[in-house]
Amino acid sequence: MYPLKNSQENNELDLQQILKAADSAATAASEVLMARFRPNSAEALDRFYKSPNALVTDADLAADKAITEALIAADAPGRILSEESETKLSDDDSLTWLVDPLCGTVPFSTGMDHWGVNIALRKDGDLIAASLPLPSLGERLSAIKANGVIRNGELFTGCSPIQKLSESAIGLEVDGPEEWRTRLAGDLDWIQSVSQINTFASAAYPIALVCLGRLPAAVFYGIEPMHFAAGAMIASELGVLVTDELGAPIDWSKDDELSVVVIGWPVIHEQLLAAMAK
Repeated sequence: MYPLKNSQENNELDLQQILKAADSAATAASEVLMARFRPNSAEALDRFYKSPNALVTDADLAADKAITEALIAADAPGRILSEESETKLSDDDSLTWLVDPLCGTVPFSTGMDHWGVNIALRKDGDLIAASLPLPSLGERLSAIKANGVIRNGELFTGCSPIQKLSESAIGLEVDGPEEWRTRLAGDLDWIQSVSQINTFASAAYPIALVCLGRLPAAVFYGIEPMHFAAGAMIASELGVLVTDELGAPIDWSKDDELSVVVIGWPVIHEQLLAAMAK
């Protein structure tokens, strides 16, 4: 772990303990998920749809339970707002854990590595800590606000893998058929300005790839804060920009779905916004 810089949050919370709680919850979820990943038969995962195009498996629910239990065991404050549940941990209404226990259920269920776990802590309208593991790849990124990023236990800095949008492979995630129909009507014309498009049916995975310097940017259409808060907080610590399609910062005080989120290294982010504005 690393020494903390002085900040107002540090005077109110023990951020080392907060990050330790986040990482312990990430570890618990990772163990549960890896025990169910690539089973011998498809029947080994119980599956159902909580709404059209919203696949859930028993692995999602088990990971959600593991995260909740780990945060309770760590005496973490606030409440948990998860994709699968809500839990009150303490009377501190200013603190919310934004959790997606399995970000990439579809690729997970088919044995692909395009998934991860999102755990972030929000204080009022500000993200202050996060843990984002990609368990099947043996990667974990963690961060405390204004204290840099930890990758697998070591301080980490990254950079963009490329400087020209026209030569870039960009991540693109669109939330379901209705969103695709809407966006295909014209919002995706910017794709003509890039070299390749990659889509993973996950938010955690492509954001982690951006942070690791393997993708220069990713665009998300129709996404709720819990699905990308951890990645966004870590990305910001690395100097990666996280904005809407106009370049405005994300309002983290709200839990509403966001229409468009653009996450990218500065040079590519600027070029991408310009292409999207045409």
